[in-house]
Amino acid sequence: MASKRGGVLPRDDVHKQGLWHRSVIGVVVNEENKVLMQQRSATKKKYPGLWDLSVAGHIRSGEDPVTAINRELNEEIGYLLSRNVKLRDCRFLSSFRNQHSYEEFGQTIYERGFYELFVIQCEGQVLNLAFNDKEVQDMKWLSYFEVKKLQEEGKLHPRTEWIEEVFSFLNRI
Repeated sequence: MASKRGGVLPRDDVHKQGLWHRSVIGVVVNEENKVLMQQRSATKKKYPGLWDLSVAGHIRSGEDPVTAINRELNEEIGYLLSRNVKLRDCRFLSSFRNQHSYEEFGQTIYERGFYELFVIQCEGQVLNLAFNDKEVQDMKWLSYFEVKKLQEEGKLHPRTEWIEEVFSFLNRI
C-alpha cells in the first residue's frame, strides 16, 4: 500500500503505525433504495460480527479507485462490475476521512483512512452472491431505518459517514 510520503508498506504495518492511507468503500443499492449490507465474519480481527456496508478495502499501490472497488466487490461478495453491472452504474459519490481505533492483543491499532465512496446501482435482485466466508458471514438488503437501528444498537462498523451521504443521494435520484 502506497503512502502519501511515497512509501509502500504492508497493511498491518500501516495500521500499527497509525498512518493515513487510501481506501475504497462501495454500497450496492437496489431499485427499492435498500443497501446491501454485510455482516463481518466472526473470525475477522477487526470488528468481528458487526454489520458494514457492501464492501470496503485498501487501494493497492499503483491501483486506481475504480479498479480497487471492482476488486473488493469480487473478493468480498463475488460481484463483478464488468459482468453484473454496467460501469456507468458505478458512481463515485464523495471522499471523506475517518479515524477510529480498536484493541488487538493489548495494543491500540489506529485505522486512519481517506475513503473514496462509490454507489453501485443494480436492477433486479442480485442472485447467487458467493461471498467469501472468511470475510463475510451474512448479507441483507436494508432500508435507511434498518441501518440507523443497527447503528443505535452498536452493531454497525464505526465508519458511518457514508450513511447520510448515500441515502441523501438516493432520495435525489
